[in-house]
Amino acid sequence: MIVPTAEPSSPRTEILRYTAFSTQLGRVLVTRTARGLRSVAFGRDLDVRAALDALTRRRGAIAVEDAIGLARVADAVRDFLRGKPVSFEGRLDPGELTPFAARVIETVRRIPFGALRSYKWVAREAGSPKAARAVGQVLARNPLPIVVPCHRVVESDGSLGGYSGGGPDMKRRLIDIENGQLGLEFAETEREVRERIRFLLESEDGRGEDGR
Repeated sequence: MIVPTAEPSSPRTEILRYTAFSTQLGRVLVTRTARGLRSVAFGRDLDVRAALDALTRRRGAIAVEDAIGLARVADAVRDFLRGKPVSFEGRLDPGELTPFAARVIETVRRIPFGALRSYKWVAREAGSPKAARAVGQVLARNPLPIVVPCHRVVESDGSLGGYSGGGPDMKRRLIDIENGQLGLEFAETEREVRERIRFLLESEDGRGEDGR
């Protein structure tokens, strides 16, 4: 569920609660507001302090560490990166969204663990079948990668497309984790990667792009 993005009427400074922890992908930073999860950032080069400074400055907020309050989310991220099927429930506060962007985010949240869908599929499910390019633009600004699993959305031809959580290589790695290839390294050509992703895209229900 995405909560309304209207600004609260109270003039009080917003509290941005956060936790940071280490994983095989590097440091992970998770934040939430009183309205729901706000952001997820990760990477080996992630500067947690700089990321928090940017978030609080943008929102006029104060950062407060809350490892206990965010423990369930942190555990879910760790489980996900171990290849365990995880569904991130609960409320989100991804910032101001257009009605179309909100539909895209909600559609992507429903894609099951281990499944892939195309940008065209997301556009159709979001009620705008000709807006595949706009879907990509929305997901490029996704502030909640992993929680809103935009890595499960790829091009119809098997190309990976972009990824807000760290580019195509990270997107490929998350897809591999979900498909039981945790810890494996592949010396694949771009064409081989595309063929493998297309196979996963088509084999989810055996009907291919037109059937979904």
